Parts: sequence; structure tokens; C-alpha cells
Amino acid sequence: MSQVFACEFPDDYWFDVERDVWMALQPSGRVRLGMTDPAQTRAGKIVYVRAKSGKRCAVGKSIATIESAKWVGPFPAPFSGVVTAVNDDVLEDPNWINRDPYGRGWIVEMVAAADGWQGDAVRGEDAAGIYRQKLRDEGLNCMRCAPDAGEDIPEHGE
Repeated sequence: MSQVFACEFPDDYWFDVERDVWMALQPSGRVRLGMTDPAQTRAGKIVYVRAKSGKRCAVGKSIATIESAKWVGPFPAPFSGVVTAVNDDVLEDPNWINRDPYGRGWIVEMVAAADGWQGDAVRGEDAAGIYRQKLRDEGLNCMRCAPDAGEDIPEHGE
């Protein structure tokens, strides 16, 4: 796990730095997507997520709508494809994105179009290096919402 200004970047994940989206290839061949640690910090407490399975989307277009206490906006597709699953945990409790952005806070899974899913994405360690200057320029240090009493948040990869 690489860290920059308290922001975490799992080394085995891929990052679209421009769109602040992480990607993790699943054994099924689908690609799981979520907001990066810096993105969830900038957004503040996430209060609503809207996403729909079956949606076809081009790169850069919205695959979900995210609403926080201070922002409403699109969750952009880092590649073209079809949304095949939406995380029910996040629909029920959107704050999972703030508490566990790389685990239980994933947003959707997609199947990539024929041109693939990696595009300009970089691995975690390389993403951390790119984010270092970006976060310095923004003056951003990541933080997470505290888990509810008795709530167990697993380590990355569990």
C-alpha cells in the first residue's frame, strides 16, 4: 500500500488519476470501480449514490451519480463498457465510500468494451507518485469517516 499525505493507493489496483477512479480486475473478468481516497476526501460525507446495472457507457461519461453534503456530480467511466453490478451496500449506506473506499465502498462493476479497460491507468505505486504533486498543490490530506460503533472494517484485500 502506497501512501501520500495520508491518502492510500493499493499497489495492486489501477488508477485513472484524471478522473479520480480506482479499478480492480475481479476473477470473473469484470472490473470493480470506486472513488479514490483523495476523491472521497474532497467530496466529504457521501449521502446518496444512484447507479443502474445494464447501463452502457463511453469513457468519461457518467456511470453513477454521487451526492455528498457539499457536492453532487457524476462518477465517470474510466473506460467504455457496460455496468454489470452495483454495490447494494453503497446504495443502502453511501458512507461506505468514505469509510472503506477500496473495500466495501466500491460502486460498480463493469465489463469493458473490446478496446479494453486499462487505457492510461497506472498501478498504485505509480499513482501515488503522480498524486504527490497534485495533492501538494491542492493542500489536501486524506481522511476517512470513523466507522460506527462495533463496525469492523477489514484490511485491504480481505
